[in-house]
Parts: sequence; structure tokens; C-alpha cells
Amino acid sequence: MSGHGNKERAFVRLTKSERIQHVILFVSTGLLILTGFMLMGEVWAIKLFGSTAKSIFYWRGIVHRIAAVAVTAVCFYHLYYVLFKADGRSWIRDMLPRLKDGVDACQNVMYMLGKRDERPKMDRFTYLEKLEYFSVYFGMFIVITTGTMMWTQSYWPKFYLDVADAFHLGEATLAALAIIVGHIFTVHYNPHVYPMNKAFIDGNISETMMKEEHALWYERLIAEETGQTANATEGGRGHA
Repeated sequence: MSGHGNKERAFVRLTKSERIQHVILFVSTGLLILTGFMLMGEVWAIKLFGSTAKSIFYWRGIVHRIAAVAVTAVCFYHLYYVLFKADGRSWIRDMLPRLKDGVDACQNVMYMLGKRDERPKMDRFTYLEKLEYFSVYFGMFIVITTGTMMWTQSYWPKFYLDVADAFHLGEATLAALAIIVGHIFTVHYNPHVYPMNKAFIDGNISETMMKEEHALWYERLIAEETGQTANATEGGRGHA
């Protein structure tokens, strides 16, 4: 958005729909991780606190299932969004892996090692963002499938349930580590965005951050805006 006075110009990074999807995914995933790992302390908690702990763990199960329904719903809606909505199709087109992502990764490593003077110019989604995005969907497929099996355990042999439980716990642990170590660093502690990347709140990204993190996307949007390119790529949504 072009501001008045000294207000810096901003570009649309996330639509309202994408921000709502993110909030639902964030809240439901957080609840799933919390209520899921609580099970690891159920036995000793009941021994220590008796009926109070039993009541807490009863509600833990209910909250876990509600969050599971929410995360499943938002995953299926996102699939619908990227297939049938214009903004969603633009999203998935720009999110698909390309050869340039591999080049960007190599050049970025060289830059961090001091073997290259400049960071590579990255597009709307960086190679790390793409890796995180598709990892989430792969992980969600595993936890939703195995979680559904455990929710309907009367229909499955014990061996299948044991395997499902192992995969469910393993993927949940990986997801928790990825969120804590990877996503939170990117959103909060990355020097370029500290103390917080506010795009998930207002949907906007500043012109300064565009130039630093998504220079190729920025240049394309400016070129489209000034009419310097005839066949404008539909990846960008313009500036707010």
C-alpha cells in the first residue's frame, strides 16, 4: 500500500483468506501438539493428582479431537483454494519447486560462507518456504491418516494401530521441532524480520523487506506496474 508522508510502501503478501487459513492451522496445530504430548505424562499425573488429572485428561481428548477436525478441515479447504480460487491458483503456481530453487539454495550457502558477495534474488516464495510448505502437507497426510485410524480403532487390527501410533508420534515430534526450530526462527528471530514478520496479521510486506527477501518478485511487480514487460507473470498480486 502506498502510504502518506513517511509511511513505507507495502505489498500484499497474504490475502484475507490465506491469513484466516494460517490462524486456524496455527491454533489447531498448537493445540494438537500440546494435547498430544500430554499423553506422555498421563500415567504419573493420574497417580499424583487422581480424579483431578482424570478430568483434565478427559477434556484433553475432546480438545485434541476438535483440533484434529479443524486442522483436517483447513487442509481440505486449502486444497480446494489452490485448485479453484484465482488467488489460490496463483499461490500454488508460485509455490511449485523449480530448478532455480536449487540454484538459489547453493548460492545462498555460498553467500553465508563468504564465497559470494550478494544473496541470490529470490521470487515470491523462497526455497526454504517451499520446503516448509510441502513438508507441512506431507506431514498432515501422515498425522490425519494415522489419527483417523486411531480414532476408529475398533475397525483395525492391533498391528496396524501400533504402526499408526508410531508414525503419528514420530511425525508429530518432527512437526513440533520444525515449528519451534524452523518456522518460529523465520517468523520471529530472522534478523531481517525481528521481532516479528507481521504479514500473517495484516497481509502486507514492506518494500524494504521485499527488496531483501524477494528481490526477483519485487522487480517483476515493479516492471509490470510500469509497463516494462509485455507478458506479465501472474505470480504477483500487485501492491496494496
